[in-house]
Order: sequence, then C-alpha cells, then structure tokens
Amino acid sequence: MMFNSLIIIDNENIMDSIDLIDVANQLAGTQQSVVSGLGINLVNKDLKGFDSLICVDLPDIQLKDSRVLTDIIQQVQQTYDFDSVIVLATDFGRMVAPRVAMRLEVGLVADITAIDSNEKERRLIRPAFSGNMLASIVCESTPIMASVHPNVFHFNGTKEPKVSDFVINELKPSSIEVLAVAQETGSHDIREADVIVAAGAGYQADVTDLKEIAHKLKGAVAVSKPLVEQNRASREIQVGQSGKTVSPHLYIALGIYGSMQHVEGLKNVKDIISVNTDEGAPMNYLANLVVIGDAIEFINKLTARLQ
Repeated sequence: MMFNSLIIIDNENIMDSIDLIDVANQLAGTQQSVVSGLGINLVNKDLKGFDSLICVDLPDIQLKDSRVLTDIIQQVQQTYDFDSVIVLATDFGRMVAPRVAMRLEVGLVADITAIDSNEKERRLIRPAFSGNMLASIVCESTPIMASVHPNVFHFNGTKEPKVSDFVINELKPSSIEVLAVAQETGSHDIREADVIVAAGAGYQADVTDLKEIAHKLKGAVAVSKPLVEQNRASREIQVGQSGKTVSPHLYIALGIYGSMQHVEGLKNVKDIISVNTDEGAPMNYLANLVVIGDAIEFINKLTARLQ
C-alpha cells in the first residue's frame, strides 16, 4: 500500500519545506511513501526530492490571504485525497494550517518534533504545557494534518519530481489590500548561525550588549522565552518550542535554566557551554562545559580574553 503526503511549500522557506519530505516518509512507516509538493506561484520549480510537484500559478492572488490559500489547498486535496497534509510552522504555516484543518474537518497537530509510526498507529509528538512535557498524539482522522518546526527534520534527495499544473476553479476575491511594503532590516536568521550566544532569565544586562561578543565569535545573539515575555528581546531571536529551532556548532547559554520548551529548540548542537549560578539547572546536564557563576561576569572576562 502507498501512503500519499502533500507538503505545502512555503515560498520564503523552500529548503526547510523540502526537509518535510523526511516527515512524510516517517509518517508512511512500513508503507510506500509518495510525496507531492504544492507550490503556489513558485518562482523556481527545480525542487529535487519530491515524487511530484503540483504547481498553481495565479499571479493575481494575494498570498497573504489565508482564505484564498485555503480554497486552493482544499481543491487540491479534494482532487488527490492525500493521506497527510504537512506545512512548516512558520508565519505562513501558522496562518494557513488552522484554516485548512477546519475546512477539511480534521484535527491539527501543531509544532511536532518527532514521529513514531508502526503497523498499528501513527503518533505525532509535540511539546505541551509550555514545554514542560511531551504529548504523544495518535492520529486516526484522514488526512493527518500537521505543522512542523523548521530545522527539526532533514532530507537530502536528488529525485527529479514530475511537474504538473493544477487548474483552480473560481476563487473568491481577496478582501486584503496591501497598503505599504517595507524592507525588513533585522539581523540574519539565528538558524543560520554556527555560533549562538543566548541569554535567559538569569542574564540581567541588556541583551544588545551581547552583540559585540557574538560579532567576535562570528555568531548571533538569541534568547529564551522569558526575555521575550519581559519585552527585553524580539521573538525573532527566540529559541525554543514557540520560537526557532537551531543547530549551531557552539551554543553559549547564559543564565538559561533549560526547560523542555527551550531544549526543544536545540537540535544536533555540537557543543554547549552553560553559564549559570544554579548548579542544578537542567541546561548544565546537557552542556559539554559548565561554568557556575554570574553570566555577565563570564561575558566580560571572555570579551577581555578575546581582545
């Protein structure tokens, strides 16, 4: 038997979307996995790894209107009847996935981090209760609808997909009007950094003070959830289940306790340095090197040493 999956491609996160093929393959379990990608107004259709690529070209539609996107995805699903529909848990995915799930009358398992499939059932695993525990959710409805954090799963494939155009029936006009477009001037995505200097609740200084040391280490600054909740940092640089998943070579955790919510954002990190006044902090047990002491004092001494 075959297990057919549809991956909704996020045009701003193409490579991360391709990584979702690994999710589809794991969901298939012992069945033959057949994976299709749905590209809406794709610029580059040379995406290797998919079995097929379904292209919808409607240059006049508003891609920020989740209602229009939901209409398109629903028509594709009604035509092909996929066993699972998967999307990245990015701004795009979080906007589209709940509407699609409601339209298809199925549940949505959001922000999954692992999959356990066997001949009897499929379990999707995600953090729950603010990351304090993991929920294992059995999916019995069809299609299985899931969103996945970027940088958690990885796939490398060279298969050339069969590309086909999909003709959409009449769509309702978008009610969204673009009033202005501004170029984002933020820093580089922390998911691309090989070195990350991350501050937690135990770091009492200004987070921007860490930019100097991060620059010297050719890395980026990140934070844990409490600093975002205290309005001390932007969610764009938050690591964790409700933030971003990172895989740096070196992760310097400054005053980070190490809750499950935060640890879920760390995948395949080569080395961790934990600086904390709390000897029993869970992050210390994950680290290669533990420094018991004040994080600000540690940064000052490290900066002086590098100079």
